Amino acid sequence: MRQVEVPFTVYWGDADPAQLIYYPNVFRYVAQAEHELFAQIGFTTIRMMRELGVANPRVHVEVDYERPLWVYDRGVCRLWVSQIGRSSLRLDFELVKDGEHEPAVKGHMVQVFVDMQAMRPVPIPEALRRALEVEEPGHAEPGHAAAS
Repeated sequence: MRQVEVPFTVYWGDADPAQLIYYPNVFRYVAQAEHELFAQIGFTTIRMMRELGVANPRVHVEVDYERPLWVYDRGVCRLWVSQIGRSSLRLDFELVKDGEHEPAVKGHMVQVFVDMQAMRPVPIPEALRRALEVEEPGHAEPGHAAAS
């Protein structure tokens, strides 16, 4: 299924007084990757709301901080579709510092597609579902071998 990689830099304003990334700023990097994923397949938040009448609020977010990210560290935020339900979507993510293979941060989020008026779950629009399910040649989800 779909995946994206978006570079990040931990700037001074992203860090706490100990010069470590301030934990909620991880979610900003993840949100940037999520927006890139949806933009690449032609389903920006604005399009989903205006044309399809759906929103996709997060209903669960889980994260593990494995290694420190310091001010001025650079790396990549990888985000991929790991599970598609009837009305829900699970996106997994990891932040990996340049020059390292193991993630400094890893986690996942679940979002549920809802009708904008009723704010009740609805099935993921079919065109969006098809775009999310596309296998990208040569790409495998992190932690999974690429198919030959």
